[in-house]
Amino acid sequence: MRIPEWFPAHPPIYDISKTYLENATDGPFFDAPIPNRPKVERQIDFLGVKLNSPLGIPAGPLLNARWISLAAKLGFDLLTYKTIRSFAHPGHELPNMVYVTSSGESAVVCEEPKSVDNLMLTNSFGMPSRSPEYLLEDIDRANRSLLEGQAMIVSIVGTPNQGVSFVQDFVRAAELAKAAGAKLIEANLSCPNVGKAEGQLYTNPDAVYEFAHAIARAVHPIPLILKTGVFPSRDSLRDALEAAARAGARAICGINSVSYHVVDQSGNPALGPHRSSSGVCGAPIRKQAAEFLQAASSIIRKEKLDLELLGCGGVVKSEHFDELLSSGAGIAMSATGMMWDPFLALRYHWSKVNDKAKPHSLPL
Repeated sequence: MRIPEWFPAHPPIYDISKTYLENATDGPFFDAPIPNRPKVERQIDFLGVKLNSPLGIPAGPLLNARWISLAAKLGFDLLTYKTIRSFAHPGHELPNMVYVTSSGESAVVCEEPKSVDNLMLTNSFGMPSRSPEYLLEDIDRANRSLLEGQAMIVSIVGTPNQGVSFVQDFVRAAELAKAAGAKLIEANLSCPNVGKAEGQLYTNPDAVYEFAHAIARAVHPIPLILKTGVFPSRDSLRDALEAAARAGARAICGINSVSYHVVDQSGNPALGPHRSSSGVCGAPIRKQAAEFLQAASSIIRKEKLDLELLGCGGVVKSEHFDELLSSGAGIAMSATGMMWDPFLALRYHWSKVNDKAKPHSLPL
């Protein structure tokens, strides 16, 4: 079967000029016909669930059930519900996403790129969360919107200074996800856009064990996934993976966005004095994602750890999914790429129907 006529171009489905809440309330901004998906020849097994493909979306773009439902129809089969807390929590003020280009250890604000190969943005939201009452209803609604051969992860995070220990608030958020009907739960130990205590847990193997053990025990038998960022060394990665496996985690997802100093053309903090650094996402971090997966998969094999790998970071073209899969990921995911090209997964599926069909990238 030949690949069909190429899908039409479509503007980003997340509007970076609007607030997080406006995107959650009024989005996703998508109004095109959805091309048919090729017939699924065989499913894969991942952590006990059957999936039509190894393509997914990590924590970030899927703000509520409407976003989950659209992503499912667009051919992504493992979908992550945006990170929730145990209580309603506001996010950072605008700007939350700004186009940037890398310059040494800094990211400099720039105009919208002309090629998807150069798509790079800062990503600074502060992990906002809706109320538990909203989440209990909406997570259930999101689960019911899935198609056969699809599954949803609920991403959770704890918050310090909530009247209980930091680890116990992680547990409270996980218990909220479980009560809402989560089939898979991911603990975010690595957000670069919040306080250091929240965003650097994954680099401390003792913390990885303590937090993962408490969460895994609280949500059993739901599989627990841990979200990590870039590690400072191979030894620190090995120590964290061993701690995660001992604690009962079932999978590792990496990498999160990469922290940069983000400045304007004059060298001043682009997001204001209180956000001199923020996470950067998009095409330029794909190399770091692949290197993380290669190292992690090697350690998992060598140490015989009972861990699966989910890979994300820098997937902006359909052929990039295979780059992460060949680097050791069992699941390959796209966040920024999916927001800027919602047909990304369908391009991949159709490219597999006919080896001669070439994946197509859209101009931005």
